[in-house]
Amino acid sequence: MELHQIQVTYSAEEDRLLCRASFKGEDEGLQEVRAWLTRRLVRNLWPVIIDALEKQVALDQPLAAHASADIVGMDHFASVEEIRESGSFNNPYETSIQAYPLGEAPILVAAVNFTLNPNEPIRMNLAPHEGPGFEIAFSQTVLHGFCSLLKDAVKAAEWELNLSMPGMLMPSAGMALN
Repeated sequence: MELHQIQVTYSAEEDRLLCRASFKGEDEGLQEVRAWLTRRLVRNLWPVIIDALEKQVALDQPLAAHASADIVGMDHFASVEEIRESGSFNNPYETSIQAYPLGEAPILVAAVNFTLNPNEPIRMNLAPHEGPGFEIAFSQTVLHGFCSLLKDAVKAAEWELNLSMPGMLMPSAGMALN
């Protein structure tokens, strides 16, 4: 199945982030999986996402491996701009779900594992302590979009986590570049 949409929102009642991902199959209707992401998980997940992005750059572009952090930062900026310009961030999340393969109640994610292969999407597997989890195959652009959604949800949660991209530091107004 192919990823259709992804949404990350903050639930004040749960003090968790709700990640909803919908998938479309060939003749199947829209299916959705739901997962709770805790503050602790997000705090530990963010550096792993950055590491996965940097390693994917090295796998896809071995000659540019030395600049992978800068490339990730530039890719993030370009991907988020591309998504914004296409209007995808403004599209409402579709609610016409036909099936919930893991049930309607979100799973509480306890572990996240990544699978990286040259010139393939980054695969992220989200799993609870017990029972089935799910895997999402992210293109670079969509993973950067997910990172942007995650950053926005963390900001709304007021968790005071620094979710910054490498190579994205901008000089302050008082600094001069030579």
